[in-house]
Amino acid sequence: RMWIRDRLLALHGLHLLGGMWVWGRTTLRLFNGADARSVRLSVELCTVYWHYLLLVWIGLFALLLST
Repeated sequence: RMWIRDRLLALHGLHLLGGMWVWGRTTLRLFNGADARSVRLSVELCTVYWHYLLLVWIGLFALLLST
């Protein structure tokens, strides 16, 4: 049972790092003078991604509490 928890936490960590990468890239594009309209889709996708990750984290937390 411990290996399930470890793999779920690793998967969550990978998702977190992926989200941070895209978020950082979008932020750098804005700081480097990109037009806000050109990064709008990236910002919207980051927003959806982080809300999805929040739901995953809540589910993972509930799973860990139940074991």
